[in-house]
Amino acid sequence: MRATIIDIKAYELHGTQYFELILKDDKTQRLIDTRLSSDMINGDLQAGDAVEVHALLGIVDRVTKIVSDVD
Repeated sequence: MRATIIDIKAYELHGTQYFELILKDDKTQRLIDTRLSSDMINGDLQAGDAVEVHALLGIVDRVTKIVSDVD
């Protein structure tokens, strides 16, 4: 699904970098709160970025920044 990052916060837990993301589903406008380790995130994410959210059985397992090729 496609979503927009509303907020992103970095934190460290036992020496591993994690991120808490608040996402807004572009289709349903539903807010999604998820926590992912840095290896589950592709791209330098910031609030306002468009992302592709990959989930398995409703659990987010990867977020990838959508890069526009429009100049």
